[in-house]
Amino acid sequence: MGDLTKSKNIQNNMSDSRQLTSLVKELQNAIRNVKSVEDYLTRVSQAKDLLGKDVGPLSDEIDKNKTLLNDSLIQMGKFVSDVLDSIEISEDELDSAAKQLELYTESKDDAITYAKKELKTQIEDSYWHKYWSGLIKRLEN
Repeated sequence: MGDLTKSKNIQNNMSDSRQLTSLVKELQNAIRNVKSVEDYLTRVSQAKDLLGKDVGPLSDEIDKNKTLLNDSLIQMGKFVSDVLDSIEISEDELDSAAKQLELYTESKDDAITYAKKELKTQIEDSYWHKYWSGLIKRLEN
C-alpha cells in the first residue's frame, strides 16, 4: 500500500473515530435536556393548584415520553460507543500519531507524560484506551 493510500486510510479512520466520539459527548447534552424537561414537570406539579386538574394527564404523558426518550438516548449512546470501540487502530495510524505527538510536545518524555495523562481518563478496552495505550508503547520504544 502506498504512502498516499496509508495516509488517506489513517485520516478516514481518525475522522470516523472523532465523529463517533463527538456523538458520545453530545449524548450528555441530550440527557441534560431531558433533565430540563423533568425540572419543568416539577414546576408544573408545584403549580397544579393554579393550573387545575386537567394538567395531570398532560404532565403524565410528558413524563412517560421523557422516560422513553431518556432510555432511548442511553441505548443509542451504548450503541455508538460499541461501534466506536470496534474501530481497528492500525499500526500506521499509531506510528503517525506518535510522531505528531512528539512534534506537538517539547520532548519524547513530555509526549509520554501527556499520553499517560490522557490514558488515565479512558475506560479500559474502549477505542481511546487502546489508542493512547498504543501511542505510549510506540513512544516508549
